[in-house]
Amino acid sequence: MHADDDARRRAWSAYWATGGLHSCVGSFDAGYSGAIGAFWAQQFAALQPHDRVLDLATGNGALPRMLWTRRGAGCPEVEAVDLAQLAPDWHDAAAQQRIRFHSGVAMEQLPFPDGHFTLVVSQYGFEYARREAALDECLRVLAPGGRLAFVMHHAGSVLVRVGRGELACQARLLRSGGLLDAAAAVLGWFARARAGEDLRANAEANAARSAYNAATVQLASDIAQLDTPDLAVEARDHVHRIVSSTGANPEPALAALAAYREAIAAAGLRSAEMISHALDDTQAQALVAQLGQRRPGQSVACRPLAQAQGVLGWALTLAPAGSGDG
Repeated sequence: MHADDDARRRAWSAYWATGGLHSCVGSFDAGYSGAIGAFWAQQFAALQPHDRVLDLATGNGALPRMLWTRRGAGCPEVEAVDLAQLAPDWHDAAAQQRIRFHSGVAMEQLPFPDGHFTLVVSQYGFEYARREAALDECLRVLAPGGRLAFVMHHAGSVLVRVGRGELACQARLLRSGGLLDAAAAVLGWFARARAGEDLRANAEANAARSAYNAATVQLASDIAQLDTPDLAVEARDHVHRIVSSTGANPEPALAALAAYREAIAAAGLRSAEMISHALDDTQAQALVAQLGQRRPGQSVACRPLAQAQGVLGWALTLAPAGSGDG
């Protein structure tokens, strides 16, 4: 496993442990309805219980869950892989009969035999791989005449726009002297006041309080200027709850603030990774060309998926010629 794979595995393992079903940034829930839901409904329509499906970079299994919800015991067999450690809370004993999760699996090295799968899918996952090597592996395990369907991040999508806004917000929260620093500096003084100490004449305590108040005012100004202020609003409210709930012992509040700082930093890593792996038109068409070269005679298509909010991603498909899929 490459060093960057190991770092990614740790970051995403921590994220999926929170129970989220998808990797979209916090201010925009792409969900699995609308254009995306319609795309997957089309891809899944012809599947039979005897078919085999591979879901790449599955996360907590949004696509397998969609199949299970719709088909139940008639669900095709699904192998769902991810580099991260996974334990989806919806994956009960009944679902385990048809759907298997495999943690610690890189898309470039799939532990399945040649020609094993009817359909290979990925939802905002394939683009994070070393794409040429991962594409070779996808086609190795795909049965002759099998189908491939990916939804991938689009460099011009609303998700990337929101991600850029959240990345800027994350940087503001983590900057020296920002809200998190100011809150950490004031917590000890709040605890001493809660313990009964009179700090009204204490210059250091008053300076810390003034710095915290100034940081909250600055954040309010940021919220008014940001196109996607959800994260800033959540941070303001969350940090305020930590500070206001501080007791005579500041350690629990300090620990909660440190954990929140780590969560913000991890969210910044995910936002930056999404932005850097989103595909522009040239990169998307390069994948189309590679698929056409490797599977001549099959139909390859790549188009933007869009709805009222804007472009959500690329929809890439490989299907038997004349099948009408895509």
